[in-house]
Amino acid sequence: MTVRILIIATILLAVLLPGTSGFAQELVLDFDGNQYQSIVIGNQVWLQENIKSLHYSDGSEIPDVVAYNNSESNADTYGRLYTWDAAMGGSLVEGAQGICPEGWHIPSDAEWRVLENYLGGVSVAGGKLKEAGTVNWRRFNTGADNASGFTALPGGEYDSHDNPNQFRLINEYAVFWTSTEASADRAMERYLAYNSAASSSLNWYKIMKYSIRAIRDTGVSELINGERQLPKSALLHLIAPNPFNPSTTISYEIPQTERVNIHIVDVRGRQVKALLNEEASVGSYEISWSGVNEDGVPVDSGVYVVIMVVGNEVQTQKISLVR
Repeated sequence: MTVRILIIATILLAVLLPGTSGFAQELVLDFDGNQYQSIVIGNQVWLQENIKSLHYSDGSEIPDVVAYNNSESNADTYGRLYTWDAAMGGSLVEGAQGICPEGWHIPSDAEWRVLENYLGGVSVAGGKLKEAGTVNWRRFNTGADNASGFTALPGGEYDSHDNPNQFRLINEYAVFWTSTEASADRAMERYLAYNSAASSSLNWYKIMKYSIRAIRDTGVSELINGERQLPKSALLHLIAPNPFNPSTTISYEIPQTERVNIHIVDVRGRQVKALLNEEASVGSYEISWSGVNEDGVPVDSGVYVVIMVVGNEVQTQKISLVR
């Protein structure tokens, strides 16, 4: 089994590093046929791209929708920009479907807070949500490592409130509407900035045009008849804290009795620590790693990879130890 783990690690590291944690779930289509990948973050499922649709799911046209600088290439990369009323489809109810595909909705302020808390709090969550690097983000894209796999892109905004009305802030800010109304003319937003690792919130004017990210109506663990349901396949949750010191927690769920192997390897694919190799019954589990090797000796700061093998399924996540 150790040899198999190392072979798997060698193959996967080329894809994973540099890269993101988390893993794609389903392919989602909107009315216009735009395709979106989803990502599991904690017990939530989010789309990995901003909404691009020109139509609601019933086929009716979305009013006041624009692409940044009226450029279709910008729409392809960053999605489109919507007023709050248009995004919500005229609804005032938190969690409205609005412009989202069937089975998805505009996240509320509370759902954003769940996401931020899961990623370590508002002061660092922005960095874990932002796409890493400066291909789309302005230098230096502070704190960005996309550890969540959310891959937030800086689509900017259309300022419909201040004069002159204008497109601005592309490559500098990712601004998202929530479905939480603040007053008759304002709603809650979330924004991520190129010069900050934070995820910030603001009550601002509904006539502004921002990006939209959708969240699935039901999370990873759904409640049916009052009982918690496990996912249909093994699930490695987002590892937290990450970066970590002195230890981090690896959480996972399995829907049937299986042998579970969890190993830590370094960036060259060499095994650092075998954390688990045993048969486990259906359920949710946690195991911690304190940054030591097989001999109990602390390892150096750096990037490591957690590899979980359950049956024929392999899931990986990148983690960073900072001493």
